[in-house]
Amino acid sequence: MAEDTDKKLPKSLIRIIDITMHLLQGEKFDSEDAAHLYDVNKRTVYRDLQVIRENPIFNANYQIEFDPVQKKHFVTGDGQINTKEILAIIQIIMGSRALSKPEVTEIVEHLRKLMITKDQSKVDKLLKLDYVPVKTNGKLLDYIADFTRLIESRTEVEFTYQGSMPNSDTHRLRHGVPMSLYFSNFYFYVLMFSQAKGARVCRLDRILSYKELESSVNVPREKWEDGTSVRKYTYLLNGGRKSYFKIKYWGYPWTALDKLPNSKLVSRESDGSVIIEGYLHSQGLKHWLMSQGTVVKILEPQSLIEEVKKELRASLDQYK
Repeated sequence: MAEDTDKKLPKSLIRIIDITMHLLQGEKFDSEDAAHLYDVNKRTVYRDLQVIRENPIFNANYQIEFDPVQKKHFVTGDGQINTKEILAIIQIIMGSRALSKPEVTEIVEHLRKLMITKDQSKVDKLLKLDYVPVKTNGKLLDYIADFTRLIESRTEVEFTYQGSMPNSDTHRLRHGVPMSLYFSNFYFYVLMFSQAKGARVCRLDRILSYKELESSVNVPREKWEDGTSVRKYTYLLNGGRKSYFKIKYWGYPWTALDKLPNSKLVSRESDGSVIIEGYLHSQGLKHWLMSQGTVVKILEPQSLIEEVKKELRASLDQYK
């Protein structure tokens, strides 16, 4: 049927459509080669280009320009998004190190096509940089799409999860309803709800395999937390209870405030330190405190002080 339709179309129309599509795909167009290809003279090719130029939809978004060195025509676009915005997005994606190199290349290529044509070379320079991703399963884009759909449909899944510690639930089969998805500190996370464990956060790339289940799980309304509410109390690790803390900090205040979501500066002290308090999951909080060395001192609660003392003593014992 397609062949019969093509035969009824005027050759000039087919030629103009063909030239337009090649130009929009970023190809440079040699009028002399085109004349030989379509068996017409160069004047006819120039008329075709003029018809394309005068099309109001094409003219509103693109311009046909001429490269005097290569003696070829090409199209420049106004771009669907600001160049500086695209460059910022690409830098953020590459700086996050969350995706595999093929995934980043795919995204960058798509973003590149949205840019003004003359600025696309700026992206090419970025692609030549040495991108070093964190170790993931290389399928995060597929996982993000699948789990977004599962969140929307509130579908329970059975999944195999790789624990973070040697003696943890390594490769244990679990069940849960995906509730929200978010990104933080190199990794994507999915909040899962199960009747046995309640709401818990899983790192998306540690889900080794998963399948949808037909069973129905009644998730309490109060458990439908979104990613924002989870991030308010999470630094890297979300394990442990949600705990109040109060610390004395001698570093740049915003370094601590940025790393400890849902915290606030209470006061500035005469010795140059600041007092910061807030709420955070205890496992992540302890992880950050121990990474700060002598620039931080825990003031409250006493239970956290004792936990950190115990960890520090155990660390020192390893060097005896």
